[in-house]
Amino acid sequence: MKASKIAVMTVALCLAFGAAGSAEQHQEGQGEMPPMGPPPEMKQIEGMNGEYVVKFFYKMDPASEEWTETAATAALSTVAGGGAQQLVYEGEMMGMPFSGIGLTSYDRETGQWQTTWVDSMGARISTYAGDFEDGKLVVAGEDKGQGMSYHSRLTTYNITDDGFDWKYEMSMDGGASYIEGAKATYTKR
Repeated sequence: MKASKIAVMTVALCLAFGAAGSAEQHQEGQGEMPPMGPPPEMKQIEGMNGEYVVKFFYKMDPASEEWTETAATAALSTVAGGGAQQLVYEGEMMGMPFSGIGLTSYDRETGQWQTTWVDSMGARISTYAGDFEDGKLVVAGEDKGQGMSYHSRLTTYNITDDGFDWKYEMSMDGGASYIEGAKATYTKR
């Protein structure tokens, strides 16, 4: 009993001294609190919110020239008090139901856009980071599938009030060259 009281008091003292140190640094202009609320950069993608009909194309073999077309629906909305945009996707792939959820946000700390993605086939969370330049959001990261690791790049472009285009590229040589594996046209309802 005595040892647990000492442990609780030690933790409380550490927290108190840590808070005092933080307040002192803040007063001296060091370690200032970052701005709170949605980053202003989120306004760049806010106009994309809405309901979409999606024409999705994918290749069973990335080296092939043959595309398989499928239809889907998607909804983009602002979540987390404006701190992120959520994509909810429902469609079909390889004759099976396919659904996915993505989040996109601007990270003030890194100065980059971040995207996460999880779907019913891969059942893993993928993360990507990148930039929004010249009307294109380009994010990249490492993916895993079928026992392999590879570099992925996702590009959202041709953004208008009526929709946008998207493409997925993969690289097996660390990003030196890419092969397009999927593409889509999102048309707002």
